[in-house]
Amino acid sequence: MSMALRQIAPLPILAPTSERGPEALTVVAIIGVTVLSLVAFLAAGMTFLRRYRRAEAGTLQARVVAAIATDVECARVDVVTVAGPSASMPASVTLEGFVASAAIRDRALRLAEDAARRMEPQAAVIDRLTVEADQAA
Repeated sequence: MSMALRQIAPLPILAPTSERGPEALTVVAIIGVTVLSLVAFLAAGMTFLRRYRRAEAGTLQARVVAAIATDVECARVDVVTVAGPSASMPASVTLEGFVASAAIRDRALRLAEDAARRMEPQAAVIDRLTVEADQAA
């Protein structure tokens, strides 16, 4: 008896059946592109709003400076504008410097508040004015 070696063929390996068809891949791609587009639009919008707030704060400062400049006795008042950190916070205008009397201080505040509120109703005016008579005492 002779023994013959038989070569055994390997069993065929079946490709795993895909539970998802090509349609599912298309849906995932569409959702991915949509999410990335929304993120890009959000970033662009936030950049635009930040630039817009800076320009708006500059215009607010210019209008308050022009209003205070109309009064000769308020000439030594400096106007500093700080925009809020986000578009949801209103701009604030800070008045700094020295004035001769409390009446001039009140007049400068009133002029600044009127000019600021005409442009932006929620604008805050911060008083850091020093009355020289108080400083001398």
